[in-house]
Amino acid sequence: MACRLNTPDTGEDGFSYVRDFVSEDEEAFLLAKIDAAPRWKALSHRRLQMWGGELAGRTLVSKPLPPHVTQFPALVSRLEQTGAFVDSKHGHPNHCLVNEYLPGQGIMPHADGPAYFPVVATISLGAPTLLDLYLTQPEGGYNPTPAFSILLEPRSLLITRGQAYTRYLHGIDARTHDTPEHVACIINAHALAQATREAYTSVVARRRRVSLTFRDVERVQKGLG
Repeated sequence: MACRLNTPDTGEDGFSYVRDFVSEDEEAFLLAKIDAAPRWKALSHRRLQMWGGELAGRTLVSKPLPPHVTQFPALVSRLEQTGAFVDSKHGHPNHCLVNEYLPGQGIMPHADGPAYFPVVATISLGAPTLLDLYLTQPEGGYNPTPAFSILLEPRSLLITRGQAYTRYLHGIDARTHDTPEHVACIINAHALAQATREAYTSVVARRRRVSLTFRDVERVQKGLG
């Protein structure tokens, strides 16, 4: 895959990557809770759960977040302590989308939109994947060649904020394997575990990955439950 080696935004208007944000025990606990959930919403190429309520336009019809993100593991307070949401209306995330990706599944390049404070915190569980970033164009649309990619390891946290949130679309290419060519444009190689870097010197088969995507929806209407 060819790519343009743009210098990405960093710092407060950019991307922050944290390895091992959750432990292996916490990961196993979260996956068990997710798999035990009674309802998934089926989409055309993946399925998801919504924690904290549902969006009606730009308003969150809120419900309590489940205890496995507020009590153990206390992910909401842990994310609050990163400072990523310090300027948001509530000072912490109040909504989480849970997406499951099986081998061969992905998501088209997209933006998260104006309903959210411009910060997103993504925790990856189960297996690694490549997140591709696409630079938007002033006249509309985006360049279809990824500007760069970020390799998301299991148990990692990726925080996207400010201009990085608004300037780039993000997506996951729907394929069953990743090759050294696919990881040629990752920007976080220096932050990866040595074992991860070594694995991607050859072809890596994709496995089931579950992402927890936390955001702060600023307009809130109390729901039931």
